[in-house]
Amino acid sequence: MFTKSKYLLYFLGLSFLLLLISIIEFSYINEVVLAKMSGVKIEIRRNVLQWNFFGIFFRDTLFVAFFTMFKIYRDAIKANKLLKRNAELEKQYFLSQMDTIKSKVNSHFFFNTLDSIYSLIITKSTKASETVLNLSDLMRYVVGESDKTWVSLEKEINFLRNYIELEKVKDSSTNLSFEITGNTTEYEVPPMIFESFVNNAIKYTNFRNDGFVSIKIICESGIIYFNCKNTINYHSDKNMKSTKKGINNTRNRLNMIYNHNHSLDIIEENGYYIVNLLLKSNLFNN
Repeated sequence: MFTKSKYLLYFLGLSFLLLLISIIEFSYINEVVLAKMSGVKIEIRRNVLQWNFFGIFFRDTLFVAFFTMFKIYRDAIKANKLLKRNAELEKQYFLSQMDTIKSKVNSHFFFNTLDSIYSLIITKSTKASETVLNLSDLMRYVVGESDKTWVSLEKEINFLRNYIELEKVKDSSTNLSFEITGNTTEYEVPPMIFESFVNNAIKYTNFRNDGFVSIKIICESGIIYFNCKNTINYHSDKNMKSTKKGINNTRNRLNMIYNHNHSLDIIEENGYYIVNLLLKSNLFNN
């Protein structure tokens, strides 16, 4: 299969080869033509010989051009199939990677939440039933929506609200603000696209030492702007050190789904960890 850089060299070499072959063919035909036109004027013989040469060259050119175009067409089909196959393999890899990581995160989260609910039941807290409903809604979203390509932004926001409320149940010192601006009803996003950023912010913030998490989602003119800011706990347990798998997986999902229609900036400065994500949003067709 040719690359673009080799096509020019190929056509130059092919043109030289065609000319050489035409000259060799013409040298053999030339003797036969001259023998049959021995009594014809020299000017007529010269014209006939010229037309014979151009005829040979034109015939050979058409023959080679046909097979060259056939090869280019065949290579283009192979390249297209290879690109589609690689894209599909890449998509399957990222989806499987996402499912693996997500299942681990979710199972850990669910078990901790169940422990918190058990504690609420033991202490006969009125929050127990509300927490069960939040967990039920969250599990319903993860099981029923997470395998889809797109979900409504409203559903994603409700998922984050349930997620945050359950985190607050697990740790009453959680200092977290969640602010929504703009009309969110007409937008779609990939499911759980913000979860890794929120999870990372909550997991590595020391709320018992004046730590906080601030989450903002702004929708305006077909753009979704997501901002997540948290204080950094530099004295966290070494076992809690982030591998950034969740964030890297989300980055790969964004590149695969949005391509150039997004921007992601992650900044760590002055004791803060800041995520700025801009999405040129997918809108509902209705």
